[in-house]
Amino acid sequence: MQTSIGSVVGNNSSIHWAQTIKTPHAYGIIEAVDDAGIAQTIGMQAIGKITRALEQAPVSLHEVETIANVGRNEGIRSIVLVVPVGSVFYIVIRGSGNVYLKRNGQYAKLLGSEGSISGQGNIGDVVILTSGAFGNTIEENVLIMGAEQLSAIESAEKFAIILNGETDSAGCAAMILEVDAITSSEAAAPSVVQSQEKQVSKIGVFIDRIHLRTGAGKLHRFVRSNPQEKVLTMRRHVLLWRHRLKNPKVSITMILLICFGISIIFGVQKELTTKQDKQVTSVMTEATRMYEEGTALMELNSVKGRERLVSAKTTLQPIKDAVTNKTKEGRKVIELYGQIADAITAAMHAYEGEPQLFYDAGLLKSDGAISAIGIEKDTIILGDVKQKAVYSLVLPAKTGSIIGGGVGYDTEHAVALHGTTGYVLLADGVNAIDMNQKQTKQNIIKKSDDWGTISTLVSFGGNLYLLDTVKSRIWKYVATETGFSDIREYLNPDTLPDLSRSTGMVIDGSVWIGTTDGKILRFTQGKENAFVSKGVDPAFGSKLVVYTSDEANNLYVLDMDNKRVVALDKDGMYLSQYVWKSDSLFTNLVVSEKHGKILLLGNDNVYSLDIK
Repeated sequence: MQTSIGSVVGNNSSIHWAQTIKTPHAYGIIEAVDDAGIAQTIGMQAIGKITRALEQAPVSLHEVETIANVGRNEGIRSIVLVVPVGSVFYIVIRGSGNVYLKRNGQYAKLLGSEGSISGQGNIGDVVILTSGAFGNTIEENVLIMGAEQLSAIESAEKFAIILNGETDSAGCAAMILEVDAITSSEAAAPSVVQSQEKQVSKIGVFIDRIHLRTGAGKLHRFVRSNPQEKVLTMRRHVLLWRHRLKNPKVSITMILLICFGISIIFGVQKELTTKQDKQVTSVMTEATRMYEEGTALMELNSVKGRERLVSAKTTLQPIKDAVTNKTKEGRKVIELYGQIADAITAAMHAYEGEPQLFYDAGLLKSDGAISAIGIEKDTIILGDVKQKAVYSLVLPAKTGSIIGGGVGYDTEHAVALHGTTGYVLLADGVNAIDMNQKQTKQNIIKKSDDWGTISTLVSFGGNLYLLDTVKSRIWKYVATETGFSDIREYLNPDTLPDLSRSTGMVIDGSVWIGTTDGKILRFTQGKENAFVSKGVDPAFGSKLVVYTSDEANNLYVLDMDNKRVVALDKDGMYLSQYVWKSDSLFTNLVVSEKHGKILLLGNDNVYSLDIK
């Protein structure tokens, strides 16, 4: 069954989340609800279980029911699965949800609550799946009118517009499947080839029955040689037999038999070639359709547009690898593949360019070397271990000044900002610097016996947070009228992550940590809040440093292995990437979306990339 597919997802929240499922064997919807703010985590876990269960194609309604049950979990409100097997649809709902069928212009509601159903699909059928929240948000008559006289993709686009007009579309998801064609199983294809091989074999048997006085049986080679040799070999034998055979009648008969054999062999080859051309044309038609849909979707929904373009590339890849530019069809395939690849590159918003020197510490102190960086609003704070100094830098004029330093500052590990106060992490504790008066308060937080190794210092909401990579703890010091509270733990007692591979920490309300094993960790209200990136290509390397803040709309990931910075939204969806080729080693980053700058720390100085 060949189908066109359109899908739409509303504006998800941390407590109400939905997503569509598309695998080689099945389509569906997951909706999850969780008051603690981990609805996405619950939903992604269910999708993972269902996807793994669908690695083998189900062949019965009972198997589909079993797979749907695998995804059931606390917090899962809707599971809707549709599995085409041959020309039959197997449909299962667990929890809430709706399934509609449009056939010959008429609509029917197949399922509106938990249950299962199966039935024969016809060309032109449209099957609409919705989550429970979608059914509660969009009235049934609006749904039916939205899909009237439109393709699956167009219907999805219209539903997206309708959802955008709703005040709350969290948990809303829909998928539209339109049956374009129903063909015989591909498993039948070998029987055609087999019958053709049998036909060639019969030719060989027929020729083998001819017994001549000289060289009887030599014609066996005709059915054993490869196709390119057949014609030349046959011609050589014709000439040979004309000289050898004294009986003209025998010669003529032999020549006729050979010609008959040649015509059959060429006929078989032509049939095989015709079939191959039809397969190439069919795949190119499908890839072209997805390419055009992806291009059209880019303005409306860039994520869906990229997905469609990648599907087009994946569909065409096997054919592209099998053809050459020596044939007309081959050249068409290669040209289309190049167009799709170019469209994906443009859709990925991948910008290539070398980071430019933004600020040279030598302007403030001779032979200065920046070792730590922090930012808040228009002010950057910089640490210089080599010169035992702390600097401030005001944007956009890049006005720099020395605000502190001296004995002990050769051990500074991290810097942070809050308002007009700079904080510096030293070997024996944390110092505070009044940036206006350029006065320092020593050890506002003294080194604690509870500390292991503190790698990062962050100020958020006036409080200070310290990342301890040895103890795998996040220590919290709450601001008071007289300074800061005693040491506290940010993480809940039952939250025991491994933070030994952490590269740094930032806070925007949630705590974000990059690692040296390719992970991005997120903690909210002291509990781990699983984060999954989507659409990143190529996949992240092993050494990741992250940056965001309560002022930043997006999450920025320094991917050291791949020499790039990747921008994601805070739900993990890919937005863009900035790539360079030089071997410059950058170890940290901060971002000012207001001033359109990604600032990278490396080579003892600060470098920049412009946000596009």
